[in-house]
Amino acid sequence: MTNTLRGTYTKQNDPRSSTSTVFPFVDILKDETPFTSFGYEPFSLGNLRDVEIYSVRDDFSLLRGRHNITLGAQADYSITKNGFQRFAASYYRFNSFEDFQVASNPASTPAQLFASRPTDFAYTYSLAPNFEQAFPSFKFGQYSAYLQDEYSFADNFKVLFGLRADYVTYPEKLKPHPLIEPLTFAGGQKIDVSNLPKSSILFSPRIGFNWDVKGDRTVQLRGGSGIFTGRVPYVWIVSQAGDAGLLQVTRTFSGNAISAPDPANPGAYTSQLPGGYRGFNESPGFYRPETVPVAGTVIPSVITAVSEDFRFPQTWKTSMAMDVQLPGGLVGSLEGIYNKDLNTAVFRNVNLVDGVNLNVRNYPDNRLIYPSANNQKFINPINGAGQAVANGAAGGGVFNTIVLDNASKGYYWSVTAKLERQFASGIYASVGYTRSDARNLFDGGGDQPLSAWQQTPTVNGANNLSLSYASYVVPDRVIASLSYKKEYIGHLATTISVFYEGSQQGRFSYLYSRDFNRDGANADLIYIPRNASEITFVPQTVGSGAEARTFTPQEQSDLFFAYVDQDKYLSKRRGQYAERNGALLPWRNQFDVKLLQDLFVDLGSKRNTLQLSLDIFNVGNLLSKDWGIIKTTNASSVLVPTNEASLAANGTTQPTFRLQLDRGGLVRETFRDNVGVASTYYMQVGLRYIFN
Repeated sequence: MTNTLRGTYTKQNDPRSSTSTVFPFVDILKDETPFTSFGYEPFSLGNLRDVEIYSVRDDFSLLRGRHNITLGAQADYSITKNGFQRFAASYYRFNSFEDFQVASNPASTPAQLFASRPTDFAYTYSLAPNFEQAFPSFKFGQYSAYLQDEYSFADNFKVLFGLRADYVTYPEKLKPHPLIEPLTFAGGQKIDVSNLPKSSILFSPRIGFNWDVKGDRTVQLRGGSGIFTGRVPYVWIVSQAGDAGLLQVTRTFSGNAISAPDPANPGAYTSQLPGGYRGFNESPGFYRPETVPVAGTVIPSVITAVSEDFRFPQTWKTSMAMDVQLPGGLVGSLEGIYNKDLNTAVFRNVNLVDGVNLNVRNYPDNRLIYPSANNQKFINPINGAGQAVANGAAGGGVFNTIVLDNASKGYYWSVTAKLERQFASGIYASVGYTRSDARNLFDGGGDQPLSAWQQTPTVNGANNLSLSYASYVVPDRVIASLSYKKEYIGHLATTISVFYEGSQQGRFSYLYSRDFNRDGANADLIYIPRNASEITFVPQTVGSGAEARTFTPQEQSDLFFAYVDQDKYLSKRRGQYAERNGALLPWRNQFDVKLLQDLFVDLGSKRNTLQLSLDIFNVGNLLSKDWGIIKTTNASSVLVPTNEASLAANGTTQPTFRLQLDRGGLVRETFRDNVGVASTYYMQVGLRYIFN
């Protein structure tokens, strides 16, 4: 019998700041593409992640006859304090530098300010006294118990049975928002921002085996199957408190919400901004209310919540492998793995109206599109005072309501073959190949629920996720290594190793550069036209002054289809939508070299070693500047929509486009060399003392 008791305390303090003085962040466009940006980074002011984790674990083992039993329990308790104020210094986005100049001039007239108003404006303010920053907190407890029995049916056959139970709790409750509780969202759903995942017991049964077929370890079968329970990032849960509108308020405005002609007063202008739009001001708090609103009296532009029946992620994992001793001293392995998602985490915007099919005559792309105006896009838009109004009501603006929910689609499989041999001379060699595939609804990216919802590429909008390639799995991977170790003169040993990895460099998606379907998530997969009759380009001028050149629609069409022809992925999917993560970056080979020099002495019965190491990573690039280079995309957003705001379902207006720019010209090729540090060789030196 043995027993191990372990207690752990972990402290993680991860603040983020900028060397900038507190100044609004400003994006300035030119020809509808980014021109320059300046100001305090919009997500860093007051950004803080402070986590304390307490963990206690006890494992009791009992060896009795053919049974090796393990009984254990674990208790985890964490306290997370999170500071996140998107746009805390305020945010402006202007169509041109000239617009910014007018907006910054105190002498500009209301008409001039209207004509040069930003396309987007946002700010966040605290509801604490004097607008001091408020820090939402989150407490989480997970209590687990597990039982495992490794039973030897025979000397060469063992079976492992196990069962784990996890119980999740949230010791600190949140508060509901009185203005959000009465609202009705998609499907008649009600939203309670105080709701947290229900405390429930999640069971994870598992079984595994190991069979030495001949009893001499020349043929060995091993495998297992079981359910594994995971967690979601703490920041997704704690952001629910920060986005509930009870500690701080984030407001975003665009278009006519910033400034619009007043139909009741010709020559005057209206605005949803407190006090009206008065141009650019370097004070972050210029547009916030004069006094701190009472918590619960203002609805923010974005809230997050958890579905009533949300369950933590669970995956069913199964593996099977065989290890065989082959002639010539080789050991061969073949392993297969299959994972099936039982519960996965996804996000949906329950305040977004349903999309309708574009259905434009003689146009092949029939995806869902959404209303262009914010007061029609949302079931419950909010006005400038932060109050909900009816869909279509004048003055209604952005109100994103993001709910963390479950889905059950998704899988992963891989097959790996490996050969290895240990030579008597001190040489070891191995080579392995893995073929794999993974599909999911959501890659898990995004630090905040809103960005997680917005960043998933789709055809029919971020509320209509489809099963597609996972970004973190490539189809093919080859791993090989070769090492040689030699001891000499009784106290020295030298080891040289070469490691090789070859694989595709990753996956990417072909997107439109703008929110083509108008759902508020700028991640729309492109339709790849069969021929020139299925896409309409508009003239585009590149450059300025004497160097300006205007490309005709025909010239852009010719360049676009030449781009499609040279692209391995697009050329095979004409007449279809691009897939999320469907395109692959090129194959890359990387060699690394490691040199170890040991100086050892025996002290008593123990060897003590002083070891000097030299690692040369991407050594191929040291030998040739053309080897080991990482490729990057020139323009995955290859098409720029130009009239998406004018599209109407069942209408006659067809979409028009421009070809994307690439380094001062129009894009012509998919990839170019990444000339940054990632493509170069680099070295590290280490010193280690080893004692046993």
